[in-house]
Amino acid sequence: MSVEVIKDQIFRFLSSEQPEVMAIKGEWGIGKTFSWKEFLKEACAKDKVKLGRYSYVSLFGVNSLDAFKYTIF
Repeated sequence: MSVEVIKDQIFRFLSSEQPEVMAIKGEWGIGKTFSWKEFLKEACAKDKVKLGRYSYVSLFGVNSLDAFKYTIF
């Protein structure tokens, strides 16, 4: 999948007025978090982020459902 396709999907997600969930998955170290942060900065600079708040959760090191719930909290 090309970076442009991923960027377009992230921009679509951020520009939605409906609360949604997005999962970005891939091999460790390929730049998922870096790309998310860069695309978020770009979307903010272009005033494309519709909702006032969002939550980012990394699953790195999360090994149980309880840990996942705590991470979200």
